[in-house]
Amino acid sequence: MNRRERSIPATGYPEAPVLPWSAGQPRPALPAGTAGISVHMRSRGTDPVTWEAYKAVGVDDRPMWQGLGRMVVVTAPGEHLVEVRGRFSADTVRRVRVAAGEIVELDCWTPVPYGQPQSVLVPMPGRRRPGAGAWMVLAPLAVLAAFALVVTRAGLSVTPPLAVAFLLSPLPAMALVSLVKRHLDRAYRVRASREAAEDVRAADTGMFLADGAPPAGLTDGAHGALVVTGTARLEYRWNGMRVGTPATLDPNSWVPWPTLTIDGAPRPFSWRTWAYRLPPGEHEVVVAVHSPAPDRPEVSRVPVRVRVAAGQVTRLELRVDARTEVRANHGRQRVPTELAGFTATIEPRMR
Repeated sequence: MNRRERSIPATGYPEAPVLPWSAGQPRPALPAGTAGISVHMRSRGTDPVTWEAYKAVGVDDRPMWQGLGRMVVVTAPGEHLVEVRGRFSADTVRRVRVAAGEIVELDCWTPVPYGQPQSVLVPMPGRRRPGAGAWMVLAPLAVLAAFALVVTRAGLSVTPPLAVAFLLSPLPAMALVSLVKRHLDRAYRVRASREAAEDVRAADTGMFLADGAPPAGLTDGAHGALVVTGTARLEYRWNGMRVGTPATLDPNSWVPWPTLTIDGAPRPFSWRTWAYRLPPGEHEVVVAVHSPAPDRPEVSRVPVRVRVAAGQVTRLELRVDARTEVRANHGRQRVPTELAGFTATIEPRMR
């Protein structure tokens, strides 16, 4: 266990079926007839830390553990959705199939983006790191060196406008590096979403795409496709304060997946992207958000009319803005808490 893992140790949520698996230790023994899902929350020196390092792992919309390092979620054999949530919402979601007695191993890492970093779940080990964060330093230095060389060879005298131009010259290079890096990160997420390459017939009910693009063959002369992406933005208030504790420490911060119906029929849905193959025409999509309270009551519902054309893909983005308020009466202890309030709004957007 390294220094970072000691500062943010992997900790199971209350009553979650998890087993510790420390670095260098043999795999834990599973109860008879069960399966395991291992997520290694990476903490190498090149991965972002501080506030953004606080992540939570869940399986099938249930929070399991949070922190750095590795734990194993004990679950039933079969198909499961595994997700990692950050400060605001789900960073990444993967679908895995696991047999009895098997432990599926996933690696979670953050590809050093600029802005608000989101982690990525990939099969262990996650070796490929798209782009290089060092270019944000090297590119501006190269521009400054080139600028100085041009000025020197041209024999220009240093004037205030020239000095200002020299100081500002790295900015375009930094912007270009950031744009290229973001493009590489998005492309990596698409490549990592192997779920999108599976049998498109699953879209007759609901096909999970993760961050992947709609696959070829999803539409035909008698069907169009509706691709729905669900994202969330969480505002977490602990004892009335917006800051003071990472939300991932608290299982009450876990915003449940929205529920979705199409023309009155329930369809599978979660955060990230799903595809549904539909006949041409107008359809009614109803999205509902539920509270993280134990009985998960509905707090918000929005109907959306969408028109699907044969042979074409229609996209619907669903942005959920949620606010969770909790109370803790344990002095400086951050958890456990009691849920004091939960509100959510849904913003649908066609594109």
